[in-house]
Amino acid sequence: MKGKQLALLLALVVVLGGAGWYLQTNKQSSWSETPSGTGGKVLKLPLNDVAQITIKGGDGEVNLAKKDDVWVVTDRADYPADFGQISDLLRTAWDLKTLQDVKVGPSQLARLELVEPGKGAGAATLLEFKDKDGKRLDALLLGKVLRNNADPEMAQFGQLGGSARGRYVKPAADGAKVSLVSESFERAPTKPEKWLQQAFFKMENLKAVTVDGATEALRWKLTRETPSADWKLEGAKAEEKVDAGKVSSLNFSYSNPSFADVLPPGVKPEETGLDNPNVATLETTDGFTYTLKIGKTMGENTPLQVAVAGNFPKERAPGKDEKPEDKAKLDEEFKATLKKHEEKLAVEKKFEPVIFLVAKTLVEPVLKDRAALLAENKPDAPAPGAGGPPMPGAPGALNFPTPGGSPGTLPADVLEQLKKSLPPGTNLTVDPPKAEEAAKAGEVAKAGEAAKAGEAAKAGEPAKPIEAVTPPVAVPPAKAPAKTE
Repeated sequence: MKGKQLALLLALVVVLGGAGWYLQTNKQSSWSETPSGTGGKVLKLPLNDVAQITIKGGDGEVNLAKKDDVWVVTDRADYPADFGQISDLLRTAWDLKTLQDVKVGPSQLARLELVEPGKGAGAATLLEFKDKDGKRLDALLLGKVLRNNADPEMAQFGQLGGSARGRYVKPAADGAKVSLVSESFERAPTKPEKWLQQAFFKMENLKAVTVDGATEALRWKLTRETPSADWKLEGAKAEEKVDAGKVSSLNFSYSNPSFADVLPPGVKPEETGLDNPNVATLETTDGFTYTLKIGKTMGENTPLQVAVAGNFPKERAPGKDEKPEDKAKLDEEFKATLKKHEEKLAVEKKFEPVIFLVAKTLVEPVLKDRAALLAENKPDAPAPGAGGPPMPGAPGALNFPTPGGSPGTLPADVLEQLKKSLPPGTNLTVDPPKAEEAAKAGEVAKAGEAAKAGEAAKAGEPAKPIEAVTPPVAVPPAKAPAKTE
């Protein structure tokens, strides 16, 4: 009996040990990172055959295509794409190498955000490469970004995640292979506007700005002789001066502008306000003229359509004291500048049909009312003694209104002291008050005396006769008499 029990115990140990080994092995196979395969390429991408790229995620989708050897954003009516950004993406995908192999089971893909878009939670970003006929060449699922630990001191400012140091990826064609790579693919957004070429109209060296707006106040013209000179308002009145600070933004706002997005060609003018736009014409010293049609503000952006023209001299006018040995060099420089201007004009002409969305701050400098360009006219401070009562100590008349209407109301000794205390040349007069004011003063005085008389009568005292009372007059203190020996 004891032998049978011992055999059962040994068998149980073997079973439990086998079960533990199985569970541990299964756990490692469902989630483990090993250095095996390190350094191997993740994709087998025929780089030269790529003609289309699709980037699709939970927050958007963008489609890029190569047409006539130019990459465009098809979601934006084939607007030119940022070739540098596309080139960087292609090089990164082609050269992508495994940093670590990650063995995961299907149930762990959501945790690494490697589920194909549209197939549940934990969706990845799909990066798909196609040939010119739309055939898939290869595809990659971009999963969770691996970040360094954040600095604990920065957590108080909301920075909970550290800088990116890698990302989990998975080839779409391989259901089992998951890799940790050193690239984060943060320059692979799913928003079409993030792929647009940012080359835009450059309006440098402005010499004139003419605004023809919807209101009379929004119609004005500023000019200047050179790019460093002050702006002048055409038709300004003598008292109107341009405030240099209020127009200073014209000096730099259009030399290197940018835009946020472009609108589809079929958008209706009444939706953008371009059916009745404000118009601004900007002229440069180089011979370019830009006509800006400005629509109504849409959120933080404003629709803008730009037309450009060029008027460049075809021949160089020789200088007055030009030396023969300098002529050839100056002619070559003139031809090079002319060619540069003509090439710039040709490039910008292609953008004329496009309706751009620009930050409203870009058009604000040309949407100011005429009065907003001018310096404020502040009245000059009045000179001492000019208007109003004379300043203390200043020559002039000094008037003391009195109810009596005669100089005798003030005692003679007081008048004499006043005269001595005032500067030489001061004319001291006593003006009688107006009849109404004198009457009111007399009534108030009589009423006060009558009240006092009534109170005295109640107390058994004889009432005093009512006399006219002269209101007290503030008199400056007299100077002390000079001390004589």
